[in-house]
Amino acid sequence: MSPYSYGRPALKGSVDVQLQTAFSDGNWQTVVRLAAKRAATLKDPYYEAVKICAESQLDGTAKKCGLLVAVDELIKNKKTPDIDTIELYEWACRDFLGYEVEYADTLGPLRARWAKAYPGSSLALQCLQACLENWDLVSAQQISTSLDKTYANTADRRYMFWNITLTFLLSISPQCTNASRKVYSMLAVRQLERAADLTENAAKLESTDRGLLTEEEICLYYRVLLSHGTKEEFISRLKSPKLGATSQLKAGRKVLLCESLDALQTWGEWDLIYNLCREALTLGLEGATTPFFLCDLQLWRKFASAASKVTDSESALGEVQALLKRYIDIKDKASEMYKKNLSLALLETTFRLPAATLNPNHDNAGLSPRVVQIGLFLDQYFERLSAFDDVKSYVAELGFEEVKTLMETVLPKIPDENADKGRQTVLKALECKLRYLLSTCPQTLSPQPSVVDGQIQDKAFQCRLCNNPASLPCETCLKKLVVDAANTYRQIAGDKELLGSIPRMDKDPRLDLALVMGTSLLKLSGLRPRSSEASQSLWQDVEPGLFLQAVLLLDTQLKETPGDTELRLLLVQLYLLLGCASYAHQLWTPLDVKRTIQDSLSPLFFDRISTLSPGLFQGTRPLMEPLRSFYSHTLSDKSPVRIWDAFSAGSYTSILDMTEFDGKLRRSCTLMMTLVEERRAIRCYGGKIDCEIEDHPLTENINDETTLVDKTDYGPFPNLESLHGPPIHEYLRLGPGLSNERSHLAFLSEQYLDLLAYKPPKDYKPSRNTNDVALRDREYTLETLSRLSNSLTDFLHHPSTPSRLTAGETSYYTILSLLAAALLVALSTPRSSSDPVPQTLSSLTQSIKSAFASLQTTTPLIPTPQKEEGKKKPLPEASCIATLPEMPTLACIRATALAIRHSAGFVLALDEQDRKGGLHRDVLAQMKVLHELGGKGVGEVKAAVQTVKAGLGEAGWLDRVLDLVFGEEEEEETEEGDEVTRAVEEVVGGRAGAEEWAGRVVESWREGVKGWGMVRME
Repeated sequence: MSPYSYGRPALKGSVDVQLQTAFSDGNWQTVVRLAAKRAATLKDPYYEAVKICAESQLDGTAKKCGLLVAVDELIKNKKTPDIDTIELYEWACRDFLGYEVEYADTLGPLRARWAKAYPGSSLALQCLQACLENWDLVSAQQISTSLDKTYANTADRRYMFWNITLTFLLSISPQCTNASRKVYSMLAVRQLERAADLTENAAKLESTDRGLLTEEEICLYYRVLLSHGTKEEFISRLKSPKLGATSQLKAGRKVLLCESLDALQTWGEWDLIYNLCREALTLGLEGATTPFFLCDLQLWRKFASAASKVTDSESALGEVQALLKRYIDIKDKASEMYKKNLSLALLETTFRLPAATLNPNHDNAGLSPRVVQIGLFLDQYFERLSAFDDVKSYVAELGFEEVKTLMETVLPKIPDENADKGRQTVLKALECKLRYLLSTCPQTLSPQPSVVDGQIQDKAFQCRLCNNPASLPCETCLKKLVVDAANTYRQIAGDKELLGSIPRMDKDPRLDLALVMGTSLLKLSGLRPRSSEASQSLWQDVEPGLFLQAVLLLDTQLKETPGDTELRLLLVQLYLLLGCASYAHQLWTPLDVKRTIQDSLSPLFFDRISTLSPGLFQGTRPLMEPLRSFYSHTLSDKSPVRIWDAFSAGSYTSILDMTEFDGKLRRSCTLMMTLVEERRAIRCYGGKIDCEIEDHPLTENINDETTLVDKTDYGPFPNLESLHGPPIHEYLRLGPGLSNERSHLAFLSEQYLDLLAYKPPKDYKPSRNTNDVALRDREYTLETLSRLSNSLTDFLHHPSTPSRLTAGETSYYTILSLLAAALLVALSTPRSSSDPVPQTLSSLTQSIKSAFASLQTTTPLIPTPQKEEGKKKPLPEASCIATLPEMPTLACIRATALAIRHSAGFVLALDEQDRKGGLHRDVLAQMKVLHELGGKGVGEVKAAVQTVKAGLGEAGWLDRVLDLVFGEEEEEETEEGDEVTRAVEEVVGGRAGAEEWAGRVVESWREGVKGWGMVRME
């Protein structure tokens, strides 16, 4: 027997060669004829099954329905079917699974029935595999229970744990009814409890005993206990003599300790965390384990953190220091990795000590033990790639005096007199990064009076580093930092010896310097995190020249270090924010995001891309193909990928992890983004959408109750910021990131547009009773509109929704909810009614008009250029550039206008189709008003796009961009601005060096607007 997923099954051996040959050749007419003869002659139901399966391969709906009827009859028949018959039917039903045939209701129970009848057969194991691969957990659990009972007294222990694992999976699965969930939960816990008790009480476990032997089995027990047990039970077992975390460590098993510490940390059980960490680290010193087996940084950090939070923290921290000293005494035996871990552990412990212990004399001198430890660590590791990230959080905790001592006294003394220029340069780059970090820390500022000498102060603080009035960050410090970093950068670029030493370094110091300069310039430009409440125009708050300087400088550095992912991702986001989507895509493509991380990294580029630059979807290769291919392949089966391999290997924790990952992937915000962005782009160019979004295989199990999961990973971004402020990626987004609320609203909006655009398939033949058909269609439409109106309103009224959307998106989804409600009222009002149309409709219509006007007002379109002396006045470059990053808002206006127009057109078309029972005349009047409103809005968007296109089509844009970056050559500049601009100019090679970059930027703008020019406005 061969499962259907591996190809066409072979008929059983007793079948004659003629029929076997016809079946293997796919000669279905011959198979039907021969099988019918054999069935009539031999009276064997197997041949009837062969005949039915062969008929299902022929054209014709009736024959295919015969297969479904036969399967249904087999289920209703209480007899145990032949396994070969089941296999045949499963293969024949392969195209119906998930549609006409639900595996868990049909073939799964048939396989379970057979496996329970013949549990000793090797084919029972294949039945279990088939049920698992079709994710029929109910049948799989029943089969595993039978297998467990059959092999209970043998050395093959896997069936016991397969049974427990499947019982647990079923208890947390939607396939389990609410009534059964508690039963299965308790069953899984009790089975493992019995195994744990047996393990604890037995002097020695034999292979036939039903206890817990392997690390995977023990970790499975604790996972189930953590999910279904109580905290007290978990903690009690964690202290047990055989299955406790400490005893497992003695056996060389570390996973349980790591997982249990995470659970205890969420519960705030600091005393137990402290005791476990102390016992674990003591084991290494006493020889119970290898000395550095447990010497990882996370364990030391949890140890020090717990010690600082227990009742007698001073004594506990003293114990931490004592243990750490014992490890330091033997660190010469450790590898470099463990030596560094010990240094970081010493740093962590020092920072967790109370202030009274660090400064017993209450001396405020800057050279505190904390500063000393940072200095000692950097003295050893400042050249390492991770040096800044290692000390960043600690430096941000220092007081001002400590900061001053670190920067002015400690750092300059780190390189010795004989240090080569390479080491000195690396330290300078690190110093620049630390200076930037401190500019984001509040301890570098002190409040100042709002009025000084009768003058109102613009700044609420004074910088303690430069003594100038400041806000966070201090602009004076940032400007000086840009100039100093640029000087160091130029020194490296002009020194052949330094350039030659770079390949031997962990990291190119020019990259660090460029990141410092770039992020400083972004802050100086006025760029701040954009929220839904922020003004819509990027350039309203941002100085274009400084912003473009940052982009240019970072782009210049990318030529030197093209393989750096952090820099490339930063530039991708900056170019998207700048409106250069095509150039951003050129930078994104070399990242070659692999399938396994598509879900977490793709939103960094693809989120809102259809609204920013729909022209990207017009390429030779579909833009969303990598994402669509990833989801289609990974989620093509009902089960997690390679789940049977995990069962075969006995990797029970992997089974749980794979199941959790698969569940989140099927509820991914990125998945919804993929579908919605592609559909919006197709709609922009009048293409054909394959199917309604509700019917898409990837949205099969998504409804309003589903919580969609955002797993976007911002880790690859460079982050020089302290924890006192937002990370850099929040400055660069086009709007709030992916979220459950926004994804659901996008899903519902697509359902609404699908309803408006629905057309029967070409082969659809309506019933002769047209009135009945029209009535059913009307009922379906009203039911759908009611559901969409309620769902849209519910999600819009979630407390967190306003912060998840841009202002344009909020208006768009609000208007869609109003349109759904308006259409519901319009189609529910009979034409024959002598009463006036309900006031609700006019109120809804007015609300739609007001919301649309508000959208246009808060995000004004570009004004049409005014004529002066018979000529068109050139569009100012600032106005033209300001519109390009706001294309997503313009797309919201277009989408809203078209939704209004198509909604009204939908109602008017229904009225024309149904002359006898049409709509009330007042309803039609309201719809005509909305139709006109939508048409006018689309016209304004079209005019705006043409205006931008005309503006960008003018000559001289290269010089305009360079003038924005460096200032006009004849323009007088302030001394401060001149100093920063000169520093940037020298790094990038001046105007001549920036010409190629400016050309790419302008070309990308033009490509984006060209793509918008082809968008349908109807």
